[in-house]
Amino acid sequence: MTNFKQRPAALTGSACLENVGTLYFVVHPKASRPLLGPFLSEADALHGVTVMRSAGAQVEARTALLDDVSRWHAQNNGAICWAFAQGVAHAR
Repeated sequence: MTNFKQRPAALTGSACLENVGTLYFVVHPKASRPLLGPFLSEADALHGVTVMRSAGAQVEARTALLDDVSRWHAQNNGAICWAFAQGVAHAR
């Protein structure tokens, strides 16, 4: 691009919309950032709420771009929180 006037128009259409998805996070009203996340499903995030053992923790959905790294991170978080939630259930 030789003309800077063309650049904003080119950048607005450059994102692949098929990679946009919903990620879930465990948040708390007193925290400025998510406590846990991202997760691919609300069910995985609910396991994160169980692991946190905080009465104020809740699940929040956010729209985000899902590249390979963020998808792997979300899948890994879900698997780990699921395993920890099973341990919490057995400890009670």
